[in-house]
Amino acid sequence: MLGLLAACSGQARADDNVTTEIQALKTKLKELQQKVDSEARKTRQVEVQAKAMPMPGTYKALPVEACAGGKICYKGVTLTFGGWVDLTGIYRSRNIASDTGSVYNFIPYQQSHNFYFPETRFSARQSRFSVLAEGNADADTHLAGYGEIDFEGAAQTASSVATNSFNPRMRQLSLELDRTDLGLHFLAGQSWSLNAPTKTGIDPRGVDAPGVIDFESVPGFLAARQPGLRVWKDLGPEFKLAASVENPQTAFFGGNTPTVGTPAAGPQGVLNPNLQVNLTGPGGSFFNNLNNVSLNQVPDVTVKAAWDPRLGPYKLHVEAWALYRQLFDRFNGANHGYDTGSFGGHVFAELIPKTLDLQLYGAHGVLGRFTATPFPDAAVAQDGTVLPLTITAAAVGLIWHATPSLDVYSYAGLEKAKASFANVGITPFGYGNPLYNNTGCFTENTPAATCNGNTREVRQITAGIYDTIYQGNYGTLKAGVQYSYTQRFAFAGVGGAPKTDDNIVMTQIRYYPF
Repeated sequence: MLGLLAACSGQARADDNVTTEIQALKTKLKELQQKVDSEARKTRQVEVQAKAMPMPGTYKALPVEACAGGKICYKGVTLTFGGWVDLTGIYRSRNIASDTGSVYNFIPYQQSHNFYFPETRFSARQSRFSVLAEGNADADTHLAGYGEIDFEGAAQTASSVATNSFNPRMRQLSLELDRTDLGLHFLAGQSWSLNAPTKTGIDPRGVDAPGVIDFESVPGFLAARQPGLRVWKDLGPEFKLAASVENPQTAFFGGNTPTVGTPAAGPQGVLNPNLQVNLTGPGGSFFNNLNNVSLNQVPDVTVKAAWDPRLGPYKLHVEAWALYRQLFDRFNGANHGYDTGSFGGHVFAELIPKTLDLQLYGAHGVLGRFTATPFPDAAVAQDGTVLPLTITAAAVGLIWHATPSLDVYSYAGLEKAKASFANVGITPFGYGNPLYNNTGCFTENTPAATCNGNTREVRQITAGIYDTIYQGNYGTLKAGVQYSYTQRFAFAGVGGAPKTDDNIVMTQIRYYPF
């Protein structure tokens, strides 16, 4: 009996010990839970403070994603690369000894040997590389720097015989500053001229050019790339107003003026030696000493308005511009300026959303150096009078997005000059002068002096297809083919009004790695 009581007493003490240990474990678990809850509260407090705390100014306007796919980010600056590797095939029925751009003003008349044999070439010179660097100085100030090069430069050392060592050239290089709070934008550097058409708003880096393979584009499309300053203002979400001052140059008909000699009768007259319209840069001037630089004292000034109305699923862009230029020469110890005004516009419209697009171009004025032909800007009379050439240009294009990967396009365009000339007695001067000798333009190998037919008008129709062969993680591969028929008409002179034409077929393969 006593033994049984002792055993029961021992069991009770053991149960008390277990109960004590369980209570201790509960206490420890409670303490641990309190610590976890405390740390959680601290973490939530830090998160709340972090959300309330403003980010450093450099990063305010950056997206949540630190660096989007396909871009490179460094110290708050986002780099976007662009460009392509290109191979263009060229066939022309008239040999103009040109590369990827067909200089329509050089299509030969029957007088030239080149009229009678075709031209076939391959070229990789339209290959291009670009980089866009963007950053935010603060929440309202956006900075962008853009550079773009291709290989259409042709220094005197460039060759198309052995090594084909064509040099890269600067297409665009500019700085853009945007103030989103003020709706103001500024640009400094080399970019497309303000009168070049765009597809939306005021876009200094892009241009709504005809989507053709020929580097010279379509007659009626006017544009240039040149250095200058530009400012534009957002007037609501649909309307923008811009102004620019840009580097001026004047393309005079006839080239350099003689440094010696006296006025004399001739097929196009001899300019007075006291007249100067341009200069040739000496060695070391940072200009190629084989190129002329015109005399200019004021920049080109352009104003432009762009309208992008909201029309449901339809896209529409309408723009209009006006350009002031001053032509300049020096004669008999005196400077002479000639003020000119030009105007133009552009329309891009989706006739059928994502299926059929329309492009319209139009311009009128002293615009020779902007044309695809190209025309000169002015001629000069024997006494130094500036004779500006008025150009009328127009083009229309339709682009059919037949499938998500296949585009079919067609364009028609023209550029037409108004004659501007003067005579001194029986000596003809100017451009399009009816006294110029054209009698030899229709017969092969006649003397050069017997074919002075100045180009009056260039017309073209063109059509082509462009297909996306591959698009994926390794870039995009595209290929296209186009045909164009171009006519060149001359002003009538002594012996008639010569004309000529050219059938051009071009193919293209492009790889877009970015």
